[in-house]
Amino acid sequence: MDTTILPLLIAFGGLFFGALFLFIGWYFWYDGRDLRSNGLTVTATILKKFQKADQGVRGLLQSYYAQCQFYDSSGEAHEVDVYMNSSLWYQVREGATTQLTYVPDELDEPMPGSRSNWEVRGVFGIGLMALGMLLILFLTIGGIQEWLSVNDVF
Repeated sequence: MDTTILPLLIAFGGLFFGALFLFIGWYFWYDGRDLRSNGLTVTATILKKFQKADQGVRGLLQSYYAQCQFYDSSGEAHEVDVYMNSSLWYQVREGATTQLTYVPDELDEPMPGSRSNWEVRGVFGIGLMALGMLLILFLTIGGIQEWLSVNDVF
């Protein structure tokens, strides 16, 4: 491989992976911001587990749900269908309890996990965004500087 192109490959790799880490980190941070800021965690009982095959092309994708019952801060009972990823869905069983976090204005859309789980996820997202920025800063700019110095552009 020509050594004059290697710094550019490093620069483009840093740019690609930096942007990828920025996007993934932003997703982790953005996804649970309402749950982190004013979410309430409750213990819910899993009444029923079920799958929906109505997702995707011709219904080929499965969506995993659990019908859960929990009591809000006023003591009122709520039954909701909670979307779960497949690994969590296979771990829980009917009749067991699990933690859900919900925003008080959106009682019909609780998410699995405690508020502290969502806070850890947000910190992880910030860390990935910082790593992405560092990759862009050091690898991309450093690779371009190295390429410019090797090729005596300036």
